[in-house]
Amino acid sequence: MKLKDLALAVVSKKHRGAAWYKRAQKKADQHGFYVYSRHMVWKDQPFFLKALERTKTITGIPDPRAFVLQSCLRSLEAVDGDVAECGVRYGRSTVFMLTADLRPREYHLFDSFAGLSEPVAEDRKANGRMPWEPGDFDANEQVAKNNIRPYGDPRFHVGWIPNAFPEVIDRRFALVHIDVDLYEPTRDALAFFYDRVQPNGMIVCDDYGSSMCPGARKAFDDFFAPHREGIIELPTGQALVIKQA
Repeated sequence: MKLKDLALAVVSKKHRGAAWYKRAQKKADQHGFYVYSRHMVWKDQPFFLKALERTKTITGIPDPRAFVLQSCLRSLEAVDGDVAECGVRYGRSTVFMLTADLRPREYHLFDSFAGLSEPVAEDRKANGRMPWEPGDFDANEQVAKNNIRPYGDPRFHVGWIPNAFPEVIDRRFALVHIDVDLYEPTRDALAFFYDRVQPNGMIVCDDYGSSMCPGARKAFDDFFAPHREGIIELPTGQALVIKQA
Protein backbone atom coordinates (compact mmCIF):
# COMPACT_ATOMS: atom_id res chain seq x y z
CA MET A 1 0.00 0.00 0.00
CA LYS A 2 1.29 3.43 -0.90
CA LEU A 3 1.95 5.89 1.90
CA LYS A 4 -0.80 8.30 0.81
CA ASP A 5 -3.30 5.42 0.59
CA LEU A 6 -2.33 4.36 4.11
CA ALA A 7 -2.85 7.90 5.32
CA LEU A 8 -6.32 7.98 3.81
CA ALA A 9 -7.19 4.75 5.58
CA VAL A 10 -6.57 6.13 9.07
CA VAL A 11 -8.14 9.60 8.88
CA SER A 12 -11.79 10.34 9.66
CA LYS A 13 -14.52 9.39 7.23
CA LYS A 14 -15.23 13.06 6.45
CA HIS A 15 -11.62 13.91 5.69
CA ARG A 16 -11.11 10.61 3.86
CA GLY A 17 -14.01 11.44 1.53
CA ALA A 18 -12.62 14.90 0.82
CA ALA A 19 -9.16 13.50 0.16
CA TRP A 20 -10.46 10.83 -2.22
CA TYR A 21 -12.49 13.47 -4.04
CA LYS A 22 -9.43 15.65 -4.57
CA ARG A 23 -7.46 12.70 -5.92
CA ALA A 24 -10.30 11.71 -8.26
CA GLN A 25 -10.67 15.30 -9.46
CA LYS A 26 -6.95 15.56 -10.17
CA LYS A 27 -6.95 12.31 -12.16
CA ALA A 28 -10.05 13.38 -14.07
CA ASP A 29 -8.45 16.69 -15.01
CA GLN A 30 -5.38 14.88 -16.31
CA HIS A 31 -7.46 12.71 -18.63
CA GLY A 32 -10.10 15.21 -19.74
CA PHE A 33 -12.95 13.98 -17.54
CA TYR A 34 -15.19 15.80 -15.09
CA VAL A 35 -16.03 14.82 -11.53
CA TYR A 36 -19.21 16.38 -10.19
CA SER A 37 -18.48 18.79 -7.35
CA ARG A 38 -19.24 17.45 -3.89
CA HIS A 39 -21.38 20.48 -3.05
CA MET A 40 -23.88 19.79 -5.86
CA VAL A 41 -27.18 18.95 -4.17
CA TRP A 42 -28.97 17.12 -7.00
CA LYS A 43 -27.48 13.79 -6.00
CA ASP A 44 -28.89 14.19 -2.47
CA GLN A 45 -32.50 14.84 -3.47
CA PRO A 46 -34.80 12.32 -1.73
CA PHE A 47 -36.59 11.29 -4.93
CA PHE A 48 -33.23 10.64 -6.62
CA LEU A 49 -31.88 8.61 -3.68
CA LYS A 50 -35.08 6.60 -3.56
CA ALA A 51 -34.82 5.75 -7.26
CA LEU A 52 -31.12 5.00 -6.88
CA GLU A 53 -31.93 2.39 -4.25
CA ARG A 54 -34.65 0.87 -6.44
CA THR A 55 -32.34 0.59 -9.46
CA LYS A 56 -29.08 -0.53 -7.87
CA THR A 57 -29.23 -3.87 -9.71
CA ILE A 58 -30.51 -2.43 -13.04
CA THR A 59 -28.03 -1.44 -15.74
CA GLY A 60 -28.82 1.46 -18.00
CA ILE A 61 -28.92 5.24 -18.12
CA PRO A 62 -26.20 6.99 -16.05
CA ASP A 63 -27.22 8.72 -12.83
CA PRO A 64 -26.89 12.36 -14.04
CA ARG A 65 -29.09 11.65 -17.05
CA ALA A 66 -31.61 9.89 -14.84
CA PHE A 67 -31.78 12.96 -12.61
CA VAL A 68 -32.36 15.23 -15.63
CA LEU A 69 -35.40 13.13 -16.55
CA GLN A 70 -36.68 13.37 -12.99
CA SER A 71 -36.19 17.12 -12.91
CA CYS A 72 -37.92 17.61 -16.26
CA LEU A 73 -40.86 15.51 -15.16
CA ARG A 74 -41.24 17.28 -11.83
CA SER A 75 -41.30 20.63 -13.61
CA LEU A 76 -44.34 19.41 -15.55
CA GLU A 77 -46.64 18.90 -12.57
CA ALA A 78 -49.10 21.45 -13.99
CA VAL A 79 -49.02 19.97 -17.51
CA ASP A 80 -51.60 17.32 -18.32
CA GLY A 81 -50.68 14.30 -20.39
CA ASP A 82 -49.04 10.91 -20.42
CA VAL A 83 -45.37 9.92 -20.52
CA ALA A 84 -43.92 8.05 -23.49
CA GLU A 85 -40.54 6.37 -23.57
CA CYS A 86 -39.01 5.08 -26.79
CA GLY A 87 -36.20 2.72 -25.83
CA VAL A 88 -36.73 1.02 -22.48
CA ARG A 89 -34.14 -1.74 -22.29
CA TYR A 90 -34.11 -2.88 -18.63
CA GLY A 91 -36.21 0.02 -17.37
CA ARG A 92 -33.77 2.04 -15.29
CA SER A 93 -34.87 5.40 -16.67
CA THR A 94 -38.53 4.41 -16.33
CA VAL A 95 -38.14 3.62 -12.63
CA PHE A 96 -36.40 6.95 -12.05
CA MET A 97 -39.29 8.79 -13.70
CA LEU A 98 -41.99 6.82 -11.91
CA THR A 99 -40.28 7.52 -8.60
CA ALA A 100 -40.11 11.28 -9.19
CA ASP A 101 -43.48 11.98 -10.83
CA LEU A 102 -45.59 14.41 -8.82
CA ARG A 103 -48.92 13.29 -10.28
CA PRO A 104 -50.48 10.06 -11.54
CA ARG A 105 -49.97 9.54 -15.26
CA GLU A 106 -50.20 6.79 -17.81
CA TYR A 107 -46.80 5.58 -19.01
CA HIS A 108 -46.39 4.14 -22.51
CA LEU A 109 -43.18 2.19 -23.08
CA PHE A 110 -42.00 1.34 -26.60
CA ASP A 111 -39.25 -1.18 -27.28
CA SER A 112 -38.63 -4.12 -29.57
CA PHE A 113 -36.43 -5.78 -26.90
CA ALA A 114 -34.53 -7.14 -29.92
CA GLY A 115 -31.90 -4.39 -29.77
CA LEU A 116 -31.17 -1.75 -32.37
CA SER A 117 -32.69 -1.83 -35.81
CA GLU A 118 -30.62 -1.58 -39.01
CA PRO A 119 -28.40 1.55 -38.97
CA VAL A 120 -28.41 3.80 -42.03
CA ALA A 121 -25.90 6.17 -43.62
CA GLU A 122 -26.80 8.98 -41.18
CA ASP A 123 -25.61 6.81 -38.30
CA ARG A 124 -21.99 6.72 -39.47
CA LYS A 125 -19.47 8.61 -37.38
CA ALA A 126 -17.42 11.47 -38.85
CA ASN A 127 -14.58 9.03 -39.53
CA GLY A 128 -16.90 6.86 -41.64
CA ARG A 129 -17.16 4.03 -39.15
CA MET A 130 -20.52 2.54 -38.18
CA PRO A 131 -20.60 2.31 -34.37
CA TRP A 132 -23.62 0.02 -34.11
CA GLU A 133 -24.92 -3.27 -35.46
CA PRO A 134 -28.47 -4.58 -35.57
CA GLY A 135 -29.28 -6.24 -32.26
CA ASP A 136 -27.00 -4.13 -30.08
CA PHE A 137 -28.60 -3.38 -26.69
CA ASP A 138 -31.08 -6.22 -26.85
CA ALA A 139 -32.85 -6.93 -23.57
CA ASN A 140 -35.13 -9.47 -21.96
CA GLU A 141 -38.69 -8.16 -22.04
CA GLN A 142 -39.76 -10.03 -18.91
CA VAL A 143 -36.78 -8.77 -16.92
CA ALA A 144 -37.67 -5.20 -17.89
CA LYS A 145 -41.26 -5.72 -16.80
CA ASN A 146 -40.19 -7.26 -13.52
CA ASN A 147 -37.89 -4.29 -12.86
CA ILE A 148 -40.56 -1.68 -13.53
CA ARG A 149 -43.90 -3.06 -12.33
CA PRO A 150 -43.25 -2.89 -8.57
CA TYR A 151 -43.29 0.91 -8.99
CA GLY A 152 -46.07 1.49 -11.52
CA ASP A 153 -48.37 -0.07 -14.08
CA PRO A 154 -47.15 1.17 -17.47
CA ARG A 155 -48.41 -0.05 -20.82
CA PHE A 156 -45.78 -1.91 -22.83
CA HIS A 157 -45.95 -1.54 -26.61
CA VAL A 158 -43.58 -4.18 -27.93
CA GLY A 159 -42.35 -3.91 -31.49
CA TRP A 160 -40.26 -1.84 -33.86
CA ILE A 161 -40.68 1.92 -34.05
CA PRO A 162 -43.02 3.23 -35.44
CA ASN A 163 -45.20 0.13 -35.82
CA ALA A 164 -46.73 0.32 -32.34
CA PHE A 165 -47.38 4.07 -32.34
CA PRO A 166 -50.98 3.82 -33.65
CA GLU A 167 -51.91 2.24 -30.31
CA VAL A 168 -51.58 5.70 -28.70
CA ILE A 169 -52.77 7.83 -31.60
CA ASP A 170 -55.47 9.52 -29.47
CA ARG A 171 -53.28 10.21 -26.42
CA ARG A 172 -51.58 13.47 -25.44
CA PHE A 173 -48.20 13.65 -23.73
CA ALA A 174 -46.46 15.82 -21.15
CA LEU A 175 -43.05 14.16 -21.63
CA VAL A 176 -41.55 12.04 -24.39
CA HIS A 177 -38.17 10.42 -23.77
CA ILE A 178 -36.40 9.18 -26.91
CA ASP A 179 -33.44 6.86 -26.36
CA VAL A 180 -33.07 4.82 -29.54
CA ASP A 181 -29.56 5.84 -30.67
CA LEU A 182 -30.24 5.74 -34.41
CA TYR A 183 -31.45 8.19 -37.05
CA GLU A 184 -34.57 6.51 -38.41
CA PRO A 185 -36.33 5.56 -35.15
CA THR A 186 -35.49 8.99 -33.66
CA ARG A 187 -36.90 10.69 -36.76
CA ASP A 188 -40.04 8.53 -36.70
CA ALA A 189 -40.61 9.13 -32.98
CA LEU A 190 -40.40 12.90 -33.47
CA ALA A 191 -42.72 12.78 -36.46
CA PHE A 192 -45.37 10.96 -34.45
CA PHE A 193 -45.11 12.56 -31.02
CA TYR A 194 -44.42 16.22 -31.77
CA ASP A 195 -48.05 17.10 -32.54
CA ARG A 196 -49.22 15.05 -29.55
CA VAL A 197 -47.05 16.80 -26.95
CA GLN A 198 -48.97 19.26 -24.83
CA PRO A 199 -48.02 22.97 -24.84
CA ASN A 200 -45.13 23.41 -22.38
CA GLY A 201 -44.51 19.68 -22.48
CA MET A 202 -41.04 18.32 -23.25
CA ILE A 203 -39.25 16.01 -25.64
CA VAL A 204 -35.93 14.67 -24.35
CA CYS A 205 -33.28 12.98 -26.50
CA ASP A 206 -30.85 10.81 -24.56
CA ASP A 207 -28.31 10.49 -27.39
CA TYR A 208 -28.04 14.02 -28.82
CA GLY A 209 -24.56 14.82 -27.54
CA SER A 210 -22.92 11.44 -28.16
CA SER A 211 -20.37 11.07 -30.95
CA MET A 212 -21.55 7.46 -31.10
CA CYS A 213 -25.06 8.58 -32.12
CA PRO A 214 -24.69 11.16 -34.91
CA GLY A 215 -27.91 9.92 -36.46
CA ALA A 216 -29.96 10.81 -33.40
CA ARG A 217 -28.51 14.32 -33.40
CA LYS A 218 -29.18 14.77 -37.13
CA ALA A 219 -32.75 13.59 -36.71
CA PHE A 220 -33.37 16.22 -34.02
CA ASP A 221 -31.61 18.98 -35.95
CA ASP A 222 -33.44 18.19 -39.19
CA PHE A 223 -36.83 17.89 -37.55
CA PHE A 224 -36.70 21.09 -35.54
CA ALA A 225 -35.02 23.24 -38.21
CA PRO A 226 -38.40 24.47 -39.55
CA HIS A 227 -40.01 24.70 -36.08
CA ARG A 228 -39.79 27.61 -33.70
CA GLU A 229 -38.70 25.51 -30.72
CA GLY A 230 -35.00 25.56 -29.97
CA ILE A 231 -32.95 22.53 -28.93
CA ILE A 232 -31.39 22.86 -25.48
CA GLU A 233 -28.20 20.78 -25.35
CA LEU A 234 -27.08 19.56 -21.92
CA PRO A 235 -23.61 18.57 -20.69
CA THR A 236 -24.99 15.13 -19.83
CA GLY A 237 -25.26 14.40 -23.57
CA GLN A 238 -29.01 14.85 -23.56
CA ALA A 239 -31.02 17.54 -25.33
CA LEU A 240 -34.51 18.79 -24.63
CA VAL A 241 -37.16 20.74 -26.46
CA ILE A 242 -40.03 22.58 -24.76
CA LYS A 243 -43.19 22.47 -26.89
CA GLN A 244 -44.48 25.93 -27.72
CA ALA A 245 -48.18 26.71 -27.41
